[in-house]
Amino acid sequence: MKNELCEKNMDIFLALDKYERIPLPVSIHFLTCKKCRSQARYLTLAERYASEPLRLTPLKDVLEMIPVKPVSIAKWVIWGIVMIFMMVIFGIFLNHLDRAGFAIIFNVLFGILITVYCAVFIATNMDFFIKKIDKAQAV
Repeated sequence: MKNELCEKNMDIFLALDKYERIPLPVSIHFLTCKKCRSQARYLTLAERYASEPLRLTPLKDVLEMIPVKPVSIAKWVIWGIVMIFMMVIFGIFLNHLDRAGFAIIFNVLFGILITVYCAVFIATNMDFFIKKIDKAQAV
């Protein structure tokens, strides 16, 4: 019996327009039923929060909150030089073999290696590049 009465009063409450006066029987029921009173209060709070404008934090503030570790470019430069040195050594070695098939495979593999190297370098140092772009745009 109480559940039917609660459902009926909640249906009446939910059918009301915003800021419309709550009928007296529903108000009396809310005064006597803690469960319905709590539900009505939570629904009212949820509607109030949902109608507030969305507060967005600018991207610049979010980037400043992220801890930034110092970027060490030295290891990237060293490995880049090693990679170029190995390309030259293998290129000279393959030149003496006079086999076109090896040269094609060599060039394709080193092309893939350089592409992956550049992609990983950019991906792992993205914050460094973002700051450089921001400084360049500010000038």
